[in-house]
Amino acid sequence: MVRVAAGLLAQLGNVDALTMRAVATASGVTPPSVYRHFPNKEALVRTVVAERFDEFTGVLRAATDAAGDQPLARLHAMARAYVQWGLEQPGHYRVLFSATNAGPAGLGLQGRSEHPGAASFRALVEAVTACLPGPGHEVALLLATELWASLHGIVDLRITKPEMPWPDRDELVASALTAVHVAAEPSA
Repeated sequence: MVRVAAGLLAQLGNVDALTMRAVATASGVTPPSVYRHFPNKEALVRTVVAERFDEFTGVLRAATDAAGDQPLARLHAMARAYVQWGLEQPGHYRVLFSATNAGPAGLGLQGRSEHPGAASFRALVEAVTACLPGPGHEVALLLATELWASLHGIVDLRITKPEMPWPDRDELVASALTAVHVAAEPSA
């Protein structure tokens, strides 16, 4: 049922449009069967989002680990993996990063636990931090947020406006990393 719900969410792109009845029908079961596994739609969507974010975070970490020991190379690999995963999984990407009601409130997480996407953002902050000379978590957080916004823009715009004459995606990713490169340079 989780796989089916994930597929439906990827098609719909909107949590509000998903119904337990649609999940049941697509799973070949009756609606009460879905409720035996998930007490409500919120719990089902929370499970879907958590699984997709686990997959996404695993892709980011695998790309980083495969890039060797040099922090900037690791960050570049992570950024390219982010964009590639988003473009290869556009429906899932949009559910994770653009769907309405897939934030902490929509998933019923406010005050209870962290959002399933927190681990992927933490990985990005850690990768940026590793590139910077000396301590600077506040700067790393700012740079990681800026980088995330840029990478999201690259993916989301390519998904929603595929007919545009976009520059090469690796060139866009490299450009998005400019601020980190500048911050990583030792001061003169």
